[in-house]
Amino acid sequence: MKIFILLLVSVLLFVNCEKFKINQPVDDTTNNDNKDTTSQNMDYVEAKAIFIKDCTGSYLRMDNVDYKICNYESTASYQQNDVIYASIRKVKECATSSPEVMTCKMYHAYAATIEVRKSELAYRPTEETKVISKKMKVVKDCSGTYIQYENADYHVCNKDLLAKYKDGEWILASFYTLKECPEKGDEMVCMLYHENKGWVKVFDIQ
Repeated sequence: MKIFILLLVSVLLFVNCEKFKINQPVDDTTNNDNKDTTSQNMDYVEAKAIFIKDCTGSYLRMDNVDYKICNYESTASYQQNDVIYASIRKVKECATSSPEVMTCKMYHAYAATIEVRKSELAYRPTEETKVISKKMKVVKDCSGTYIQYENADYHVCNKDLLAKYKDGEWILASFYTLKECPEKGDEMVCMLYHENKGWVKVFDIQ
């Protein structure tokens, strides 16, 4: 009996951990014959994304690519730059009868339109300082990954975004500071002290 209970608990924990399968690609809406597939046959995929909203509509940003949300009401509770887990599918066009109304004539590039079936907030960045599109240097050593801006180093939370850049390389990017790193930070491989001004989240590398 005890073994059965332990097995049952293990299964429940596994199911709970599998609630969202992160970083899967967004499925196409066409098959190999370039014919539209029906909405019923299209599978939703789970992804981690940044919520973006401006006067042109609501979007989810994944891997620095924006996807416009058709059923925008489902994400109305989120704020700009919220990081969320979402179950989404790519659609050819928005089928909703009341699409989100643009309040400006600004052009917002996006890769495709999507529908959101369910979502939940992963975390909400605490923005103290935001720097948009500035030249900064990548700094890497055994203590972690940093960006250098105005002669000050900032410890990068999302270091994977800078994985392809070498130490000393200059990039044009944006970032905002955080009170703490909501993601798993660098694992130090040395005891070197690296003076820095705190944690930052880097985005929109150009």
